[in-house]
Amino acid sequence: MPNISAFCPGCGRSVQAGDEEGVAFERTASRRDALLGALSYFGLLPAILFLALPSVQASRFVKFHSWQSVFFAILTVILAGLMRGLFALFSIFAGVGLLLATLTVGLVFLAIVFLWLVLVIKAVQGEAYELPWLGRIAAGLAN
Repeated sequence: MPNISAFCPGCGRSVQAGDEEGVAFERTASRRDALLGALSYFGLLPAILFLALPSVQASRFVKFHSWQSVFFAILTVILAGLMRGLFALFSIFAGVGLLLATLTVGLVFLAIVFLWLVLVIKAVQGEAYELPWLGRIAAGLAN
């Protein structure tokens, strides 16, 4: 992209620093921060630990990914509960209901795994990839 560009030709976002909606942290991170950001997606314990450690709290990038990981884990637990109830409801009907329940739960599971992989890969690459609603909340808490 040319240095004189004010907006990205692909997505239309501003390329000027600080023009985004309250997200004032860097979009690329150091290698250490990128690894810590990716590690925060491997369960709640690393994410909460990174939020509690004072040496890691200085990095807004790691805080963002830690908060987003916590919110993603909470959303995953809620979705798992909903899928369990939906499976029980659909499995009441013989044959087609059980098949529909299995397909629905399988698709939701694959979507969650794929999204988790995207979050880990983006964090390893040093990018602050925001989920649609959770990312804005995490970015606000990281600042």
